[in-house]
Amino acid sequence: PVIMAFVLMVIVNGDAVDTDMMYFRDIHRCNYFADAIEKRRLNESQYKVTAWCEPRMVAKDTPFWD
Repeated sequence: PVIMAFVLMVIVNGDAVDTDMMYFRDIHRCNYFADAIEKRRLNESQYKVTAWCEPRMVAKDTPFWD
């Protein structure tokens, strides 16, 4: 069986960061990390960082970070 989860997506200076295994059950928890990653970039402006969460269908036994 599969369930819906949210994967954290991160782009640094135009390059995708490998976050394929960063799944969350709760969109709010995923967004917490996405927001924290983006806010950090305000202090380190040499990097252009974008982070967000995308829904994905994953196996029920997938490891989660929340």
